[in-house]
Amino acid sequence: MKHVYLLFFLLLTAATSVLAQDFEEGLQLFEEQNFREAAEIFTALDDDRSLLFAGKSYFGLQEYMRANEYLYAVARQTGDDLLRQEAKYTVALSYFRMKNHAGSLDMLHEVINSENRSRIRVDAQQMYRQIMNYLSISERYQVLKNSRYSQVAQDLVRSSFNTVPGMQYNALVEGLLQRTINSEQQSRLANELRDTSRVGSGSAQYTYPEPPDGMVYNIGVILPAADGDSRSDLMVSRNLYLGMTMAAEEFNSQHAEKKVFLQFLNSGSNPDSAASAFQKLILNHHVDAVIGPLYSESAKRVAELAEEHSIPMIAPLANSDEINLNFNYTFQMNPTFEVHGRKMARHAVQTLGLDTLAVISQRDALGTSSARSFRREAEKLGAFISYYIEEDFSDYGYDLTEFTKVFTTDSVEIAENNFISTKGIYAPFTGQAANTLINLLLTDLEVFESDMTIMGSEEWENASLSTWQERNFEIYYTEAFGQTADSAAAEYILRDFETRFGVEPDRFATLGYDVGSFVFQNLNRAGNPVYLREVLKNSTRYEGLELSIFMDQQRINQHLFIRPLTPSAENRLE
Repeated sequence: MKHVYLLFFLLLTAATSVLAQDFEEGLQLFEEQNFREAAEIFTALDDDRSLLFAGKSYFGLQEYMRANEYLYAVARQTGDDLLRQEAKYTVALSYFRMKNHAGSLDMLHEVINSENRSRIRVDAQQMYRQIMNYLSISERYQVLKNSRYSQVAQDLVRSSFNTVPGMQYNALVEGLLQRTINSEQQSRLANELRDTSRVGSGSAQYTYPEPPDGMVYNIGVILPAADGDSRSDLMVSRNLYLGMTMAAEEFNSQHAEKKVFLQFLNSGSNPDSAASAFQKLILNHHVDAVIGPLYSESAKRVAELAEEHSIPMIAPLANSDEINLNFNYTFQMNPTFEVHGRKMARHAVQTLGLDTLAVISQRDALGTSSARSFRREAEKLGAFISYYIEEDFSDYGYDLTEFTKVFTTDSVEIAENNFISTKGIYAPFTGQAANTLINLLLTDLEVFESDMTIMGSEEWENASLSTWQERNFEIYYTEAFGQTADSAAAEYILRDFETRFGVEPDRFATLGYDVGSFVFQNLNRAGNPVYLREVLKNSTRYEGLELSIFMDQQRINQHLFIRPLTPSAENRLE
């Protein structure tokens, strides 16, 4: 019998030793932030401490629902007060990341009111105060409605006095009184909290809140990444994402108590797959904003979901005028065709002083929106539109002579036909026929020896000019992208990009960096992502590597470069 006892003791000692060795290995992986491997070890061990760190590992992986299963198991079954406190505190952090603010505050309240005076309790008190000061008005209403503790509700209202406008503050007080059953306590709270001096105050909150320490902003990125997509699209997606990654790393290095995490999902190449990716980001990753998708058609579909979930969607390249239609949460970094037309009209009238203008565009093309916008803005600024030509030029074999004859410089023809003398022409040609139409227009104007100022769309950048045309025409075009940052700073960032990722940065890499930096800077300013939509609209001008962004109270980037195509235009701008 003694030998049996001895054998049992040796086996128990060996098992305990192996358990401790495995836990130490898991703990080392956890401290190295190898959360997946650490979780595999901890979940295989059957003790409260291992369950706690299994939950903490899944929390590190941002798999919050799974983390909470392990953490709740520890909180329910352990007899160790410190383990219970740490489990509840981590659940509180998990709930906060999931935007369940009532659940987070309730769990922190339980830790604060536990008997064991530990460091975790002190951390819980600090987090409790920080979350109270961080919440938006709508989030405060939700906490007041959903918190299980009357003390949390009271603390919430008290914390609102100096941060919430008077009308909303008094609504919170009324909500608190309605959930208070005891009439004596209700009377006491009414006397203490009601603020009749601010009843009429409806002013907005101008000071954005500071986020709690350790704040994590989750930014969704949806771009095409499947093998079925074209190689060029995959290269664009890759470089855009690498640029955003670099911007996130730069933000994280500059902020010790707040971090940005990118959550990437494949958008595919059709609206349905992009919409599915967006839904997954909202439901599984609790994202604060989404960058993407790439295509205008997919962006329009996702814009509907962004509106439904009140999550800002930032489209980096899509420039369709329809994307922003009636959508308050959609932001376009690439100016729309309408913005191109409006910008060029202001340049024509306000900068060049042209008061008589003509417009020529292909019917039902993307440039049609630019043409119509140019006309509206020019007329609003006091210019006269002498000719507005919008036709399907394919019906004429792309022969523009029938339309351009009104721009002749022959005085006899002008007098006989009552042609109107015109000082400038806007020709926003787009699509496959753009180069053909540009060449035909320039040829006709050259034949007429016209001295009209010529303005066009981005397609004009690649126009092939004759020697006479280059010497005699003054031509401008609008462009969305172009180097804006200080050359030395840009060179440093581009060199760092190549070192970091092993690829040479192209225009899309720098564009991804600019879009990411713009979003992260404004998220930092907002503090609480609820305010991001408002902050983006009111953002100051951002001067990036490839993109200048100025929203000007709009949801579409209003900044465009006016580029000279000929020496005379360049001299005029200088």
